[in-house]
Amino acid sequence: MAKAQKSSGEDIVKKLLASKNILDRLDAVDILVKEKNKEKLLELIHSESWHLRDKVKRALCTFGKSVLEDVRPLLDERFWYVRAAAIYIIGEIGEAEDFDRIKSFINSKNRTVRQEATVATVKLLKKYPSLKDKLTQDDLVLLENNLKEFKEFDLLDVILKIGE
Repeated sequence: MAKAQKSSGEDIVKKLLASKNILDRLDAVDILVKEKNKEKLLELIHSESWHLRDKVKRALCTFGKSVLEDVRPLLDERFWYVRAAAIYIIGEIGEAEDFDRIKSFINSKNRTVRQEATVATVKLLKKYPSLKDKLTQDDLVLLENNLKEFKEFDLLDVILKIGE
């Protein structure tokens, strides 16, 4: 009986994800979170729908550090939007070991990747203050300028305190 329920749940998710209605696809994400279906959510991070990716990246953060090993390889993905989503997730739940890799994206030509990397870098600095030793003066200036460009003023204090 449990197997039949599971397959009908999978059928519902499949049907919702196939819908042209974005609200149906967003509902599918909620179901996948309830089912703790991390694998399917990781597949959906490749969606071309910004709304779906946005909900998926936030949903993946709810899995905590257990998702990091699956997300880190996404930093090497071809599509900028997959890299941006992975950077966001690592910024939210990442560890000190992720800092150098995330920081490497603060010069990205892609504005969204650069924004996510800037915010994620500062969030990691806030979480792990000793990482400030890994920043050059040029890094600090770039981070400060990026934060201003993206109007992320609430994170600017983190950088300004390091530069003092």
